[in-house]
Amino acid sequence: MSIEKVISTFIPQQFPAFYKEDGPNYVAFVKAYYEWMEQSGQTINASRSLMDYADIDSTEASFIQYFKNTYIHNLSESIITDKRLLVKHILELYRTKGTQRAYELLFQLLFNESIELYIPGNYLFKPSDGTWEIPHYVETTDCQYLVNMIGRGVRNAAGTSTAVVETVTQKLINNRIINVVYLSNINGIFKYGDLILCDGVVDSVGNKLITLSNAPRAIGSLTAIAVESGGSGYGVGDILNVTGSGLEGKTRVSGVTNENGKVNFTLVNGGVGFSVNAVITVATTTDLQLTGSTNTFAVNTNIYDTTTNANGTTTFANSTFVQLINFSTGLSFVVGDTVSDGTTTATISSAIGGGGTGASFKIGGLINQEIDYINTDYISGYSGTTLDTQLQINTNTHAVAFTAGHTVQSTANVKLLECSYISANNPVIGEKFANATLGVANLYVYNSDNSQIWVTGSEADLNNANVVVGAVFTSNTTTSTIALIDTPIKLTLTGNATIYSTNTTAVVANVSSGSPVFVPTTTLIDANNNLANATITSVTRLTDWHFPSRTTLITNLDTKINDALTYKTLTTGTIAFLSDINPGTGYSSAPYVDIIEPDIAALKIDDGSGTGNYRGHDAVVNALVSAAQGVVTAVQVINSGFGFVPGETVTLSNANSSVVVTGSSIVDAGGVGDGKWKTNDGFLSDIIKIQDSYYYQNYSYEIVAQRMLSTYEALVKDLVHPSGVALFGKYQLKRLQLGSQSTPIQFSVTQS
Repeated sequence: MSIEKVISTFIPQQFPAFYKEDGPNYVAFVKAYYEWMEQSGQTINASRSLMDYADIDSTEASFIQYFKNTYIHNLSESIITDKRLLVKHILELYRTKGTQRAYELLFQLLFNESIELYIPGNYLFKPSDGTWEIPHYVETTDCQYLVNMIGRGVRNAAGTSTAVVETVTQKLINNRIINVVYLSNINGIFKYGDLILCDGVVDSVGNKLITLSNAPRAIGSLTAIAVESGGSGYGVGDILNVTGSGLEGKTRVSGVTNENGKVNFTLVNGGVGFSVNAVITVATTTDLQLTGSTNTFAVNTNIYDTTTNANGTTTFANSTFVQLINFSTGLSFVVGDTVSDGTTTATISSAIGGGGTGASFKIGGLINQEIDYINTDYISGYSGTTLDTQLQINTNTHAVAFTAGHTVQSTANVKLLECSYISANNPVIGEKFANATLGVANLYVYNSDNSQIWVTGSEADLNNANVVVGAVFTSNTTTSTIALIDTPIKLTLTGNATIYSTNTTAVVANVSSGSPVFVPTTTLIDANNNLANATITSVTRLTDWHFPSRTTLITNLDTKINDALTYKTLTTGTIAFLSDINPGTGYSSAPYVDIIEPDIAALKIDDGSGTGNYRGHDAVVNALVSAAQGVVTAVQVINSGFGFVPGETVTLSNANSSVVVTGSSIVDAGGVGDGKWKTNDGFLSDIIKIQDSYYYQNYSYEIVAQRMLSTYEALVKDLVHPSGVALFGKYQLKRLQLGSQSTPIQFSVTQS
């Protein structure tokens, strides 16, 4: 109901009409009186505002005290910053009693301050309270609708397996793109080769977009590993990383045993001059004890049992003993038989070894490293090569025939031009340089080595006084322009050779010695018949050859040796440790071990040890056959990783051992990833605490405020504190330093 607070405007209407004429001043007086009574604090204003006084928002300040006495009579006047606001929200405060909202509201109403509420019961250690989550996924072939499957249900084509797609990602593994579809709510197993359908992916008219013809196919994930060589030194529960064509695979050892016939490799001497890719040989051996040797067998020769034809290559030999490798499979050396290399013979008194497979290792790392720049060509086989050449000297047609067996000769005046290039470079044979202004017509190039150009020509051109330092000549066939930088040297060159064969326009001649030069444009003469002569037009060497290392670059007798040879850079050093050790299985004798860096060892550089060994072939690794403990017999895949293929050989290892386990991958079902805890509730930490039944318990709480507990404890307990709960307070001082570099400073202390 609305009450009109102003009535003075109605006063003139209350008097008879004659008052307006005979007593207007009286009417005005009465109206003014009522206007005065309508002012704040006067009777009419107060009587007509009674309904407003019942509203805390519009009541007079003097009445707020009565609201306070009615609703919050036990609060001290001095602590209330805004009494009107407090009274207005006191019902809301009472209704939220015992909740975090109640405490926040109380401090805002009383002190205009923010607080934090810490509940120790939310951070108590509870055994087995954590949530363990294992991701499941399917690796698939490509499909343009894979992303559309997210959030939808999928099934295999047979309808035996269903799941919901959580997300889809791609991984690049060994240059292969692998699609990974993460699943939840899985029923059944998505197996290798299954087509994955999603009925919820449809076009605008409801047609299914994923059909049997374009559905992604499951390519399987690492499901299990069949152990082939179990390594040694492992225990049940050990975690092993899987290395193969895929990435991120992990297994847990689930079974071990003890076995004989394992090889233990020990690095005795790391040598010098090895790269991490040095050639490593681990070969099964047979040891023969001998009697009656007619001589000592040589190392690296093949000997055979003359009865059984068993044979092998010697790695060590003396008059009573030989060690063999590379022996024939399935054939045996028999005690009492004779062995022979075709010259030396002996009788076998004992034969030990011959068994075992799989032992191997890798070079794990290097120390004392250096960079070697190595020529990789083996040229020892060319040390006796004769460099004589056979030339085809092409001429104009000669009237008198040259005769096979005669000597042909040619004399030419030439000049050596030392030059720099103004444009282009390295002229070709037959190119002509000239400068009409200087009176030089044609200087013919017959040989060129970039800045050194050998030219011939007429005597007039060669002897021209203008062919001096600073002269510029331009090619009449290319864009090359040169400037002479040194005084030209004039020489007379003579060529001679024995005629091998001839025709009307060419002479094939054998050069027996020296470096004969036959220059085009000069005259070729048969020394035994001067009537036989012709002008040389070009010369071709018929005995140019390719250096074996150069498959794409032609090399010949004019090629610089450094250009003909090939080189490579190697990082070499001392072998620091062995890695990826596979102890093999079934060995009855220690295998033969050899490490060689072929390119370094071929140089035969003494290693400086005084033993006569060479760099790149002086490392020593001992191999000892013994019983092994902790040989892995079975593993469980705990992370399928990504990108593994069926039936591939994989190695299993961890950082605590250099010995590896090998096996064959089984890729069949969907993949599983490393499990993880979604929460840390089940673990003690700086956050999760053990219950102490005082502060850390289910029935306590702490107010973190910018004032001491004593200033608000009674108020909290009277207004919002639930019974049976322990109250604690933490004083927190916050000071904000103004400026761009300011930072909050906090200081806390807990009170009980």
